[in-house]
Amino acid sequence: MKTIYFLLFTFFLSFSCYAQKGGSGGDKRPNVILIMVDDLGYEGIGSYGGTSYHTPNIDKLAATGMQFDQAYAQPLCTPTRVKLMTGQYNFRNWEAFGILNPKQKTFGHIMQDAGYATCMVGKWQLQSYDPPGYPGGEHRRGIGMKVEDAGFDEYSMFHAFHTEDKGSRFANPTIYQNGEFLKDTEGKYGPDIFSKYVNDFVDRQADKPFFVYYPMALTHGPFNPTPNSTDWKHAEKRLNDETVYFKDMVEYLDKIIGDIVAHLEEKGLRENTLLMLYSDNGTHQTIFSKMGDRTVQGGKGLTTEAGIKVPFIANWPGHIKAGSTSNEFIDAIDFMPTILEATQTPKPQGLHTDGESFLAVLKGEPVQRRDWVFMSYDPKPGWDKKQFAPAEFVLNENYKLYGDGRFYNTRKDVLEKEELTDAKLSPDEIRLREKFKLVLDSLKKYPTYGWIERLAPEFDSLVSPHARIELVAEGFNWSEGPVWLPKEQKLIFSDVPENKIYQWHDIDGLSLYMAPSGGTGIPNGNTGKGSNGLILDPQGDLVICQVGDRRISKLTSLRDSLHPKFAPIVTGYKGQVFNSPNDLDYDTHGNLYFTDPSFGLGKGKSAIGFNGVYFYGKDKEVVLLDDSIKAPNGIAVSNDNKTLYVADSFKEQPKILAYDIIGDGKVSNKRIFFDATALHDASISKQSPDGMKIDKKGNIFLAGPDGVLVISPAGKHLGTIRTDKNTGNCEFSDDGRYLFITADDSLLRVNLRPYSK
Repeated sequence: MKTIYFLLFTFFLSFSCYAQKGGSGGDKRPNVILIMVDDLGYEGIGSYGGTSYHTPNIDKLAATGMQFDQAYAQPLCTPTRVKLMTGQYNFRNWEAFGILNPKQKTFGHIMQDAGYATCMVGKWQLQSYDPPGYPGGEHRRGIGMKVEDAGFDEYSMFHAFHTEDKGSRFANPTIYQNGEFLKDTEGKYGPDIFSKYVNDFVDRQADKPFFVYYPMALTHGPFNPTPNSTDWKHAEKRLNDETVYFKDMVEYLDKIIGDIVAHLEEKGLRENTLLMLYSDNGTHQTIFSKMGDRTVQGGKGLTTEAGIKVPFIANWPGHIKAGSTSNEFIDAIDFMPTILEATQTPKPQGLHTDGESFLAVLKGEPVQRRDWVFMSYDPKPGWDKKQFAPAEFVLNENYKLYGDGRFYNTRKDVLEKEELTDAKLSPDEIRLREKFKLVLDSLKKYPTYGWIERLAPEFDSLVSPHARIELVAEGFNWSEGPVWLPKEQKLIFSDVPENKIYQWHDIDGLSLYMAPSGGTGIPNGNTGKGSNGLILDPQGDLVICQVGDRRISKLTSLRDSLHPKFAPIVTGYKGQVFNSPNDLDYDTHGNLYFTDPSFGLGKGKSAIGFNGVYFYGKDKEVVLLDDSIKAPNGIAVSNDNKTLYVADSFKEQPKILAYDIIGDGKVSNKRIFFDATALHDASISKQSPDGMKIDKKGNIFLAGPDGVLVISPAGKHLGTIRTDKNTGNCEFSDDGRYLFITADDSLLRVNLRPYSK
């Protein structure tokens, strides 16, 4: 028994030592405090040359630590916060503004798992953002990461929930603290509550090293008085919003930094605490600050220096040489690997980070790091973000190259007003631009596939000259019938021969959505076939062309991917079972149009005896619109409900037919809208017209010969998104920015407007 007690004592003693050390006998692991200011560019800090505001405590941190002169953040806060907390470029895990995908692993999770006591105070804004009624917002509200699931043992946060409930962050604040809202905040100041909580948390960590993340509320608008403002003594003025208070906010921010540092010194923790001060983006555009004789307008939201160049100061007595500066390039992605290295925390298996540690820089040791910064920036979707344009760019201290080809000498042209043309470039500048191009090309989430053929000037307004085709998934038997699910922000599509529907999400990737999808083994079914065309009905339910079951059905439940339940909508015409329902579309009144060719019968026999185009209205009667088309395939109704388009895949005369819709279940004036015979004959794939979608301007995106043809409402072929292989169908995302293409064994995606608002 004594031996057992001795072994247990030895185990707990070893575990305690491991928790305090690096796991293998090194020095005691340091504490880390990461403070991120909200909306303050480098021009607001005295040590950077700012002269509008008095920042002695921050200046002292720089004088006794290291100041970085090439630190950058995204132009807006959420993109920076997502990068900072996950260590990844936005193109890998961006969801929407004000949202962090709950499946992401944050530095809070990692440090918590490493035995650190973790605490977060300040502004969250990563669970939900869009207010009620904002278009598409109903699909995004509440889907982000909950503050209590972010990897922090304790928290005290503003804006933990919906936008309309966020309240004040300053006077009389609304603060969600450890599972409940504080009730005694009347007359109090939010930043004081946060900083006090940080100091209290530090006091309680006698046995563990700690990691504190403090995304500040200051100096974000509204620009309200602080407790040091003259107007604070007037309670009715505490929520006044005027830029005149910005100076007070910056200086109160400095006071809080001083309070936290003084508390660490009082507790004897300064030498073992790495303290880092960073900012999430530039200063608000309504603020003008001075740097001596120079006036700097804030650039929040912009991709110019005023929007992305931010202060960064690191302070760690005994480890960082006092008064040192660095021109090393720092990005939000670099904090995760630096914190892990500084705390001797191994990177978890399977965790991908894009950043590079700057710990060696802090210690004054030689290191080889990248000499550029790359940004992938797109704050949409999100309320009040339409005015911002997405951007990709690479920069160094003197130059910047955008993904759309704009190239600037930013040292001479800070506001990026004069683009450098080929004629103005020196040989060194040409080489640098080529290097930047390689960086941009290498930092793509998905490989480029195919090419884009431009036949008319109008095409460029629909498919940007900077658009590219991305291969996002592959390995299917025959992909078809894509439909976008706006609530889940994902695509689902059929693999017809496999009797499966797959789902694809930009963050989660590819997985099985359901099986079986269209062939459930009913009598008279088409064996070996699944679903084809998919669509959401006006109620948002999934409606499926079930080739295998020869009917159109609605998904009624999906307990798991292998146990779907369906309810038939239409099963046949005049008592005869359909051939193989192929594609379908709803008009804006909720009427259903669909095609029923014989492709899916294989060697089976048609019970109806013809290939049909049908209407199914609210009276639940099936109406035959046309039985003379040899191979009816894709189908679409115009945005104004006046025209019905049907793709005829008959290889002898592949075409799109058009009909005038003159009433429910009534069409007239059948005509050839677009003849694809010449394109078919000249194509590589010998593909006939297949599925189609209509954009908001009435242009038809048709899966056909060698890709997706874009055809104007007048029938003019504007261009082709070339896959050079059999292409079945296509689908738009809910905002119309992305086009998805099912092409044989592949799923492709095109960002139609990558650098436009």
